[in-house]
Amino acid sequence: MRVMTKWALLFGLSALSLWAVAQAPTVTPELYPWIADNWVVVWQELLPPRRTDLFQVPVSLLPDPNVGIRAVQINPPNPPTDLFVLPSPPTFPQFAGRPQVSADGRWLVYYDQSGQVYVKDLTITDPNYPPKLISYKGWSDTDNDGIRDSDQTLSEIAILPAISGSGRIVAFLSRDPDLNDPQGDGNGPSAQAPPLGRWLIYIHDRDADGNGTLDEAKVGGTTTRFLPDPADQTGNTPLFVTLTEVRLSLDQTGRSLAFSTWTGTQWQLWFVPDVQNPSPQLIATSSSPFSIPSVAGSRLAFTASGPFQFAGSAQPSPPGIYVVDTNTNQTVAIQTNGVNGAPVLSRDGTLLAFHSTMTGFRVNGGQWQPLPNKRNAVDDVFVFDLTGLPVWSTLVLRQANPAQFPPYATCVNPALPSSSVNLIAFQEIVNGVSRVRVVNLPNTVLR
Repeated sequence: MRVMTKWALLFGLSALSLWAVAQAPTVTPELYPWIADNWVVVWQELLPPRRTDLFQVPVSLLPDPNVGIRAVQINPPNPPTDLFVLPSPPTFPQFAGRPQVSADGRWLVYYDQSGQVYVKDLTITDPNYPPKLISYKGWSDTDNDGIRDSDQTLSEIAILPAISGSGRIVAFLSRDPDLNDPQGDGNGPSAQAPPLGRWLIYIHDRDADGNGTLDEAKVGGTTTRFLPDPADQTGNTPLFVTLTEVRLSLDQTGRSLAFSTWTGTQWQLWFVPDVQNPSPQLIATSSSPFSIPSVAGSRLAFTASGPFQFAGSAQPSPPGIYVVDTNTNQTVAIQTNGVNGAPVLSRDGTLLAFHSTMTGFRVNGGQWQPLPNKRNAVDDVFVFDLTGLPVWSTLVLRQANPAQFPPYATCVNPALPSSSVNLIAFQEIVNGVSRVRVVNLPNTVLR
């Protein structure tokens, strides 16, 4: 991984092709986009009464939340098309949250008010075609025909899922020890029950027999296994985590998994190189929160809000945005003079995006680079090429079209597909109203 000491911002301006409607107070607040390589974008929608707690407590404790999800196909030059909306109509007092989509835009994962994780095939538009339940247990094959009977028992609770770029692997959190089904035969054995306030991380493989098809109905075609605690070499003890700030991230193939968690005394950042043979590796610890990590193969991106220590290191590292290659042990460290968040890697690991209030930055301890025309304390989205230099920022949009992208509007929570697609999605907040915007890099606004 090459780091340049001299960085130049490539903020060239050209005419914007804008067909998105202007911001309006009636826009439903849209949060946390996720984007596919075929220009499918999914996000959460806040409907009255609104919630912004990110579902960090069990679903049963949420009083009548109205949070929905929407999957949209971007179709320039034609308007975007809704592929899936939940709840439908989006006025029901229920919620569906934490949506993600596979790289090809086919598989949408989410969890709903029943505390179950589902995967929806977005290529099937028939409204009678139900999403696939992922968080099941206790099924059987009474007639021994190799096809599971449809008597699945629901999980006690399953939340905060993530899906791999291939759509094969789904990871989620649960307190239910009976979901463990490592052979895909419905017979367990049950995992060790988690202590009070702790959760298990489950890995659901939708192609456990490796034949290239997602055999949800086939005996042995899927497995659901807990993530083991590396302290127990037998692999029989789950790694129990607290719910606070746990977010799971899977890479393109689904082999790599990353997450951050709070132990009660410190924040920990974990990386699992291969979920097929899971052995969690502790990457770093801190007394201050880590961000939700992003993973692409052997590369892991995260934000440290305070000083932290890499595992095995005696010296603390300063706050900032970091990209660590776990194969080569190379690190890109970006320090800023602002507040940073939501780092995300492109699926091939070559681009890094994050939001920041910075007016200047430096890379790997080099010289500070000022940002021209950057408003102090205003969040912008930045994209860095990890083999070269920063390649894009919402500063371009502010300067070219201040009516749609005012100088003081917040731009946060970016999402990237593969780097070859040249797309980015992010939230733009104007007058308290949040909207998901999609930009065809370098600067053509698609939504």
